[in-house]
Amino acid sequence: MYISPAQYSDTFKEIKRTSLSHSTCKLVIFVACLDIDSLCSAKILSLVFKKELIQYQLIPVVGYTDLKGHFLKLDDDISNVILIGCGSMLDLESFFDIEVDEFVVDRDESSKYGRSRRDDDFTESDGNEIELRRKIYVIDGHRPWNLDNLFGSSMVVCLDDGYVEENLSTEKSAYIKLVNDEEGDEVEGSESETTENEDDDEEEEEGDDEDEEEVGILSEEDDTLINSDSSDPTRKRKRVEKQQMKSLRKQRKRERTESENVLESYYNQGTTIFTSTSAIIYSVLTLIGETSIENLWLAIIGTSSLDNQYPQVYDKIQPLFKEEVIRLNPEDGNNSNGGSNGVNADTSTLSIDKDYHLFLLRHWTLYDSFFYSSHVNSKLNLWTEDGKKKLHKLFAKMGISLAIAQQKWLYVDIGIKKQIPSIFKKYLPLYGLEGIVREGFIRTFGYMGQLSAMECVESLTALLESDKRIFDNSDQNSTNNNGNSGNNNNNDNSNNDNDYNKEDHINSLIEKKEKIWVNNFWSAWDALNLNSNGGGASSSRGGSIKSIQILKKAKGLDLVFAGIEHAKDIQQIIFRTGMSLLERKLIKNLRLYRLCVLNDGSIPDLNVFNNPIILSKLGGWLLENIAEIEFLNNNNGRLKPLVVASLDVVTDTYLVIGLAPKYPRGMNNSMKSKLLQGKENKVKKSEPGEDDESDSSLTTRLNTFSVAFQQVSNSSGAKVRIDSFDSSVIEIRKDDLSPFLEKLTLSGLI
Repeated sequence: MYISPAQYSDTFKEIKRTSLSHSTCKLVIFVACLDIDSLCSAKILSLVFKKELIQYQLIPVVGYTDLKGHFLKLDDDISNVILIGCGSMLDLESFFDIEVDEFVVDRDESSKYGRSRRDDDFTESDGNEIELRRKIYVIDGHRPWNLDNLFGSSMVVCLDDGYVEENLSTEKSAYIKLVNDEEGDEVEGSESETTENEDDDEEEEEGDDEDEEEVGILSEEDDTLINSDSSDPTRKRKRVEKQQMKSLRKQRKRERTESENVLESYYNQGTTIFTSTSAIIYSVLTLIGETSIENLWLAIIGTSSLDNQYPQVYDKIQPLFKEEVIRLNPEDGNNSNGGSNGVNADTSTLSIDKDYHLFLLRHWTLYDSFFYSSHVNSKLNLWTEDGKKKLHKLFAKMGISLAIAQQKWLYVDIGIKKQIPSIFKKYLPLYGLEGIVREGFIRTFGYMGQLSAMECVESLTALLESDKRIFDNSDQNSTNNNGNSGNNNNNDNSNNDNDYNKEDHINSLIEKKEKIWVNNFWSAWDALNLNSNGGGASSSRGGSIKSIQILKKAKGLDLVFAGIEHAKDIQQIIFRTGMSLLERKLIKNLRLYRLCVLNDGSIPDLNVFNNPIILSKLGGWLLENIAEIEFLNNNNGRLKPLVVASLDVVTDTYLVIGLAPKYPRGMNNSMKSKLLQGKENKVKKSEPGEDDESDSSLTTRLNTFSVAFQQVSNSSGAKVRIDSFDSSVIEIRKDDLSPFLEKLTLSGLI
């Protein structure tokens, strides 16, 4: 089932009522491990549950296999399971092998489990309400929804933000039609044989009686007339009923085919993130009266994490958060000084102030912040010598010397800092950089300083992606030896044994990698405890090893600042790699998509890109630069998606990510509509006669790789591992990559 925002309050009360216990934990929260929006959502819920004295268990999960494994180990006493950042696109009852009948509570047992009847509970065929001793609540921004969860489950409860009512009326009708047809077919199947036998018997008896009556009574001349006038009404009615039944079956078959086509089109349209989970959680808090500066700050961070890849989501929610900041913090909510007046050691304000679409400006130099900002880099083509000359000319026009630009922002003259907004506003539009200065959310932490929401996002991302995996030489040698032994030994049994050993070894390495990701999750979790800090570990900047050592010791704000330093290192690696790929023309422009493969020897920092977050950032950087090259310099260009594959030398597998094409930032809907070609026009759901230029759906590009990867992997013999909550992220054996990509190209699914 699904619930609308108006029902959020009742749902929370139900969770609270059925989770309160003095003896055992009845509530488990599963949260997507590599997602900042989910991380912040879980943090908000944890604070609320602690305040309500509700015991809970929080379990970060890295993929579907991990999720199912933990779910199957749950105690029977667990009443509520909350999935954050995962589960919306799966039929959860089928995935978890749930038999709903096993969770039905008798009326005399309902008080034991603390469940009260609700108007939206599912009902049995006799009209009695079904009460379950466990419910699964899904809070996930991934779309499309699985319709079995929305319309066909009594255990799964999806927290919807209004998307279902606004967009899925056709799909809902088609789904219900198919379900009813299946139930009708079962009933007809059991009754058809009996009905047919009865009809045959009646026809035989009626035929015999008519023969007896006609013999010796009817004259030859009256035979035809009497037969036509005095035919049996029962037989006539049955003939009519058969004809009606036949036409009805044809109509039902036609309607069923239409419904199946509707659902097939719905599921094959591709995937996207439509909303922020932290925004949904904050909506719940608004209705139950638990809003606070701390919870709002966490929700803003979670939503801000979507700005880079899904800017339409951030742009939709940002005005609502702006109103909340002013409501909760009226004096400092719109302070042009960012709440800096009257700051003391205990000041903890949240304000709306000028922010910059530049990478970590307050924590780096002005020059580095410009150079390593994806937006600036793509607009000026900084990977070329001409682009670097443009950047130097830009600073000269702004009246900022390179010496000042290369000073740390903290030490730049205060007079220049005050003039920066007006300088940017005057000169940056000359280079297509209109969106650099914008409103942002700034948090003040006493004398410790200030942080913007975007800076926190970069820090948390670095903490999640900080791959502290340092494999022993023995691990790598073991992998190589296993491979060599298979090649040098002619015995088939030995080859099979080596294959099994290698497979087990690879699985163990994958498990080790996933454990590191879970540890990274807890590091980012600790960083959100922003009221605690240590001894100022953030003041020093070092390499990745030193950053790792800092991460192990730091808490709260110090951990955030350590993450910021690590983010700089990662950003430089991404830009260095991206520039090399463009200069050496290692991105293949295929007919349906672009392809970039990172191999050993061609990429110096190859091991860094074994993390899906970092590889996705590299792919996003490439897409943004390619979009500027293709469309701003060539109006006949075409938006194409991108496949990025990175070799993991240790496991001998490729991490593959499929990315939807990106519009250049600042492009209006009129230009976007002109870039839509071919199948892309079918993605839109606009009414006839609607103006394409005003269609907000143009801002969303669906990722069709999520569907294509699954179908190609099922039809090919390639060893593919699809376990990520983002189904456009897969792992594939090295030898299977080329044939897999060939079938992907020929499949016509992109």
